[in-house]
Amino acid sequence: MKKLLSFIFTIILLFTMGCDQEDMPNIGGIVGPVEELYGCEGANMYDWNDFQFETSLDQDETVWIGFDLEETTLFNVVVDQAGFHCVIFDGCVGEMGNPPPIFDFQTIGNGQEVGILTEGTYYMEITNTRNRVDFTFSIDLDNIIYGCLNNDAVNYNPDANVGDGSCLLQDCTTEYYVTNFPGGMVNDCDGNCSPVSWIGDGFCDDGAYGIYDEDGNVVPVNLICPEFNWDEGDCEAVPEGCTEGLVEDCNGICGPETWLGDEYCDDGSYEYNGNPIFFNCEELNNDNGDCDESLGREVKQPKYLNGRIQIR
Repeated sequence: MKKLLSFIFTIILLFTMGCDQEDMPNIGGIVGPVEELYGCEGANMYDWNDFQFETSLDQDETVWIGFDLEETTLFNVVVDQAGFHCVIFDGCVGEMGNPPPIFDFQTIGNGQEVGILTEGTYYMEITNTRNRVDFTFSIDLDNIIYGCLNNDAVNYNPDANVGDGSCLLQDCTTEYYVTNFPGGMVNDCDGNCSPVSWIGDGFCDDGAYGIYDEDGNVVPVNLICPEFNWDEGDCEAVPEGCTEGLVEDCNGICGPETWLGDEYCDDGSYEYNGNPIFFNCEELNNDNGDCDESLGREVKQPKYLNGRIQIR
């Protein structure tokens, strides 16, 4: 009888242990691998009201970061190196954010205004498109001040950082202008009133000539801008972008044109006017071959060729 009771007790004990096994720690057992998260799913979340970090990325290496905004704000990115491709998504669906991106831009080595972001959670992918480099990344969040951003307007607001379409230029339809300039008036490149008849009349109106306004003041007329086709050909066109002798690099930064194809690989290793110059892209034929590794050449040139400053 004792043996029977002992056997029954043993069965009950084993059954109880089996039922509680899921709640017991696995000591010395096999534990399945922890799933590694990639892309935005593996992004670290930060407090972007006070955020800055320094790191290094190899060429084509990517880092993801995430942040929460509690209110609508003007979003500025500050990266102290050029050549980083930044993409911002308004969510994370899978590894690659929530396409399409709401902002997509390339850093140029300083602060860059991105745009307005409303309250919510956002994810940013940062990819180094150049050689391995150390960089500092930070965020500036500004309060939005709406107003007129055109300093030629009568209601220009110097404190505004977001235009609201409220700009008012000088009124050129008053009785004074209609009476004294029957050919009609137009707001010139500076927002001042200019006679329509002055456009393309053989005189270059670059501010050298003016008219009397309603208060008897002489106001210069400026028609030398793309909007008026450089006074319809009366003035020599002012080139946009880089000045003579300079050319835009891969990031839109002006660098010496003579640096193209001069047997130095301009991949950001040299700077001009304080800006690293990148000519190693398809648009510039990989610095006209200077950055083409397939050439297999060793370049030995005099130091500071063409006035460049070596920074690394």
